[in-house]
Amino acid sequence: MIVTGAGGALADTVVFYARVAKLYTEEPHAKIKMPLEEVTTRRIADTWHAPRSGGRLHEGQDIFAPKGTRVLSATNGYVYKIGENNLGGQTVSVISSGGRVYYYAHLDAYAPGLEVGDRVTTKTVLGFVGTTGNAQGTPPHLHFGVYATGGAINPLPLLTDRTTTNASLKPRTKQRLINRKV
Repeated sequence: MIVTGAGGALADTVVFYARVAKLYTEEPHAKIKMPLEEVTTRRIADTWHAPRSGGRLHEGQDIFAPKGTRVLSATNGYVYKIGENNLGGQTVSVISSGGRVYYYAHLDAYAPGLEVGDRVTTKTVLGFVGTTGNAQGTPPHLHFGVYATGGAINPLPLLTDRTTTNASLKPRTKQRLINRKV
């Protein structure tokens, strides 16, 4: 039986929250994938807790890359939130094991068709590097944050490099993907 309309939406929401509740029972990942294919962990300058405007501290890592570089999920999980805010600009949040939320910010664009509730893997494109939110006027980068039930944690010690193959050595940006479709 297929349920449509308001009943179907309610059923989808219940299923989504049941999946999220199950994630809280799992151990959080000790290691996660670098969210950008062309960047290695040793290329990241540690920006964790760097001072920011208003007396706040930076709760994540800024990973610099050309505008339009594909942003991939660092973990398996579910798209928890897609939205926009003053600091992060266009953002995507993925929830994974242990209830940890992985936050991807300053996106130039979202991946086409991405929706809240979507199951993601470490091969899922979430969006593309940009300069939205308070990153306007700065070099393009991904702000990558990790949030546990106790608050923000430094993602840098968790990150592992993605393995590359000869076919993936050339940067793959949004523009190159669009050009291939022509």
